[in-house]
Amino acid sequence: MRCIRHIFLWALCQPVLSAAAVQADSLPLFRRAMLDASPAAALPAAVLRNPAAMWYRQGFSLSELSIGYEDSRRGTAALAQDGNGYGGFGFAARSFVLTGPKGRAFGGAGYTNGTRRDVRWSETADFALLYPYVTADSVGGSLSSETYRFSGGYAHTTGEWTWAAWLDYRALLEYREVDPRPRNVVSDLQGSLAAARNVGSEYRLSLAVRGRKYGQRGDIAFYNETYQASVYHLTGLGMDYVRFAGVQTSANYSGWGAGGSVDLFPASRNGFSASAGYDYFTFRKEMTGMNNLPLVSVADHSASATAAYNGRADRVAWGVTAEGGYRKRNGTEHIFGDPAGNIYPEIGTSEGYSDRIVNGTVSGFVGSLPAAHTVWWVKPSVSWFDFRSEYPSALRRMSFSRWQAGMDAAAICAWEQWMLQAEVGLSRSGRISGELALPEADFSTSRIRTLEANYRYLTDDFTRLRLGIRVSRRIGGERAIFAQGGWTHDWFSACGTADGWSVSLGFAF
Repeated sequence: MRCIRHIFLWALCQPVLSAAAVQADSLPLFRRAMLDASPAAALPAAVLRNPAAMWYRQGFSLSELSIGYEDSRRGTAALAQDGNGYGGFGFAARSFVLTGPKGRAFGGAGYTNGTRRDVRWSETADFALLYPYVTADSVGGSLSSETYRFSGGYAHTTGEWTWAAWLDYRALLEYREVDPRPRNVVSDLQGSLAAARNVGSEYRLSLAVRGRKYGQRGDIAFYNETYQASVYHLTGLGMDYVRFAGVQTSANYSGWGAGGSVDLFPASRNGFSASAGYDYFTFRKEMTGMNNLPLVSVADHSASATAAYNGRADRVAWGVTAEGGYRKRNGTEHIFGDPAGNIYPEIGTSEGYSDRIVNGTVSGFVGSLPAAHTVWWVKPSVSWFDFRSEYPSALRRMSFSRWQAGMDAAAICAWEQWMLQAEVGLSRSGRISGELALPEADFSTSRIRTLEANYRYLTDDFTRLRLGIRVSRRIGGERAIFAQGGWTHDWFSACGTADGWSVSLGFAF
């Protein structure tokens, strides 16, 4: 981790060094901040996953450095494997730099140090990526972590063509200092290459390819010589790999991914945009204490599509976006015969846990064009989410559907040496349908009760209120310091309430 710290410090300094290497933008800083925040001339997020589209993201340089703290308390309104809250501080940097008339450099760096509180039935990091195949015990507890992340990209245009590349790396160390004592080390590298060609004078057609390499090493230690909790290797919906339950405390996750997208977008950021993408990710869980015995293999297929239109009428900007996604996950459990020494021969495979997710969102915005001193916008949205999972051999299944509708509003006002940004959001989400079927399950066990609590949370109706404020003060030239804060409160019908807040101080230029 010491080498990663050195790389992180270097990446954190790059926005300052890059900005100093180019000529200052002619636009005032507050004007650039308004353009950066406003949706009036923004490409859809799905399109901006393509690094070639980043050349057209904006026509000015902007960089920020910040330090902050965040805290959340969720009670029973949380997945047990994620914990019921988080507290921690972090540093962050982001930068978009015009390196010349034909080049754009963009990237960021971040460090967080915090604690996930009361994590249960998972001693593995990155639960959302690796579920349900995590290592677990019935004790659990809070987990401390350090995360380093840095990314960078570059896009260059020749006039007819735009070429781009992007790279992102995340390193995570997660641990606990009381029994059980997991120590998880994660390395996650992602990259993308893209090319875009002019289609007429206004539009660009782009192809992007991306890849991923993922690894996690997890070990659990017990210092108490009189008691050691049993360790389970979960396989989904309350099931586990019974043969290797007990004292097998070390596991390795090794995965890779590939994908790509085709994107069409306007160079002016006003007009029609479309994106269609596909991603494949697969990983294996191996028992490192048994000669890297491959316990399970997982294949994950994802497809997405987005269509959007941004327009202007008089002094008002507007836009509408439709998005849809499909994801299918299949797990395969490996079956082994009697060992010869410490070698287990694989004699077959079995269909394991699988799930399917379908989702769709329609959103829009109406707002003012960024003026010299003010800008405002309103963003309504409505979405639908459907999840279905099963464990065929045990006839177990869980499924639910949800809807959500909401409205976000924001305004920015600048005067003299000051700028104020305020945001408010209100949303409501409800259950459409749901089913949890666990035949022959022992409902008195902690594992099954936790699964029921997760289902109750995932299908609960809730209302969310979100508030945010940011105050900036110019301190000389085109530089500013800022303070910002945010607060979120959720009201659940059955799971109580959940709160989260964050504060940060930063420097923009």
